[in-house]
Amino acid sequence: MQLFHQIQILVAVYWSANLVAYVSASAAVEEQPFAPPSASIQDMRLAQKRCDHPIYCDGPLLKAVQLAGVFDSDKTFVDMPTRKPVDKIVNEFGKLPANASKAQLSKFVEENFYPAGSDIVEVELEDWNEDPPFLQGITDPVLRGYGMSLHNQWKTLGRKRDISFLCSGCESSLLPVKNTFISTGDNSSREFRYWNTYYVELGLLKSGLFKTAKGVLQNLLDAISQYGFVPAGGRIYYTDRTEPPLLALMVKTYFEATNDLAFVAQALPLLKREHAFWDEHRSVNITYTRKSAGSSLDKRDDLEVVTTKTTTYGPNLFSTAIDTSNGGGSSGPYLRPESYSSDYVLAKTAESGPQLFSTALATGALYAASEAGTVPSVQYANRSVATAGPSLFSTALRRRSLDIPSDNPFAAFTKDQLNVLSVANINNTIAVNLNSILYQVEAIIANLTMAVNNNTETKECLGYKKRAESRRQMLMDLAYNPDTGLFADYHLESGKHADVWSINSLWAYWAFGDSIPAGGAGRALENISQLHQRFPGGLPNTLYNTTLSWDYPHIKPPLQHMVIKSADNSEKNLGNGYNSYSEYKGTAAKIAQSTIDTAFCNWYTTGGNIPGVLNSYDYSTSNSSGASLGTFDIDASGNEVTTTDSSSAGGFTWTTGITIWLLDQYKAQNMMPSCPNIKLNLVNKTCKKKGVCNNVRLCRRLKRKGLSHDKRYNKRAVCKR
Repeated sequence: MQLFHQIQILVAVYWSANLVAYVSASAAVEEQPFAPPSASIQDMRLAQKRCDHPIYCDGPLLKAVQLAGVFDSDKTFVDMPTRKPVDKIVNEFGKLPANASKAQLSKFVEENFYPAGSDIVEVELEDWNEDPPFLQGITDPVLRGYGMSLHNQWKTLGRKRDISFLCSGCESSLLPVKNTFISTGDNSSREFRYWNTYYVELGLLKSGLFKTAKGVLQNLLDAISQYGFVPAGGRIYYTDRTEPPLLALMVKTYFEATNDLAFVAQALPLLKREHAFWDEHRSVNITYTRKSAGSSLDKRDDLEVVTTKTTTYGPNLFSTAIDTSNGGGSSGPYLRPESYSSDYVLAKTAESGPQLFSTALATGALYAASEAGTVPSVQYANRSVATAGPSLFSTALRRRSLDIPSDNPFAAFTKDQLNVLSVANINNTIAVNLNSILYQVEAIIANLTMAVNNNTETKECLGYKKRAESRRQMLMDLAYNPDTGLFADYHLESGKHADVWSINSLWAYWAFGDSIPAGGAGRALENISQLHQRFPGGLPNTLYNTTLSWDYPHIKPPLQHMVIKSADNSEKNLGNGYNSYSEYKGTAAKIAQSTIDTAFCNWYTTGGNIPGVLNSYDYSTSNSSGASLGTFDIDASGNEVTTTDSSSAGGFTWTTGITIWLLDQYKAQNMMPSCPNIKLNLVNKTCKKKGVCNNVRLCRRLKRKGLSHDKRYNKRAVCKR
């Protein structure tokens, strides 16, 4: 029996009385007594034009280089600026043999392109300070030192676009951002990323880097001015897809920290434009029957028919509604340029694998499923609700013949992963996290509209409030289970909740926890607490080892942040009369502490140290500052698994930003971090008398390592070679 199946059985036994979502060890939860109403759909989503750049987005040159495996990472090629005008490069490529070898293609790329990342330069932050505000009130020397190390990471992460060296007609895939942006810290990321920027901003503001934070936000607003939405990242090949719209939350957070009303007034029209994009390209009208407010169960005629708008992840992320004509009549599925060969393998498998993929996936929804793995959504892991026929936009993309090379790297994908993607149903799912975020967007736009109008509730303001309330009610009607107090994604075709529950469904408690019945909030808080007890090292998105990065055994800091916000909101809204749930108060602070612990322990084992306070994990003399990893892992017991490889999961600034935010937000409750099975090498700061150290055991251990212990009287004791 595979490990993750064993874990599912253990967890099912542990939660059988309280958490219906995890009671099955196979692949689906047991049938819940509550059944949501069915909904009919009127789909009017507008098609979205894809990027058609002849090198960085599509075309024979891109296909040849990526499928030949010229680089280990597909992203390398599309991040390389051109040495010659684009049209000249395209023409010269046409002169190569049709079956050009990998060596020929490598030489061609070297002669015609600069190295990846040549178009960005590291810059100093103009508002850098050595005394970050969030450290005020933190007295523990380890927490203070760790916090300062995180703050210092900002100094190395500032980037700006520089294409001054390019010839006339030469191009870069980097979008023309005017202000400093913060790199994710990952070696393969050479641009801003939308989702990541929210968590970066949380940390920048707590660090007092207000000017940098404002510039980061302005870059995203400028992107809306140009594209109508914020691309998923700051490269041209991201300009036909986006990520959940967190920019409104960023502007709200910035306003609360700075009271900069002029910036809000400038940003507000662009936030409305982004909201309109989601309205026009990602939303459908649904009609369903619900009980009238205040009606009793025994009155059948106290029902009302509701028509409202909801939002799905499609047709973004290369789903079936993307226009593939490019104005030139070409058609077919669109492979993501930065992961071209991986998508190619999946596409070919979709067309040739027996019954692995549905008709809808073979015609384009595969790319929605594949891309959905970059945001915390569970739809791709729903194995039992496959799309048996055409999806909502199945005719918008037509199948294209793909010739798979004999050396294509099938080994990069496991059978489990292919099967998971084969039943993805992105276009037809109401995702709780996405619609909860859009509720927040609508509420924020309404409140900011009031703020710039002298706190006057204008007609426009009331319109956004009405949209927010309608969205909240839709989620309560279709996605909320009053028996468990939990939300679940809703499948429009089947009229049922998702079979695989995800902690991302807790986002609703962050968004509008104050309007959810207190009994439900109590049950949700109880479930969150039990999840934390089972997984003290961090809460996974689901229990399914799909091999995708958001799922077990991987832990993502953004999900921990969301759960903390949701638990905190649930605690605040329990009210009186729910003493049976009082034992779960403080859950948010406990998860905050464990999140800090997990981040700290991995920082420590990858070289983190605090001069005069904490020696490095292996007593190394290295000046490494430790890594803020973007992904953590947990073991079968739910505890974090630390690594000594600083590149094992990439460096992600969302971890830096979230941890700084937690250190400030929970400074009154935070304690010195502890690491399972790891002893912190604290510096011995006192001596009994001059020349004699009071830690004889440490001295002996250090001597065996070829180190000596400084025994100066009344000085900090440090290790020396």
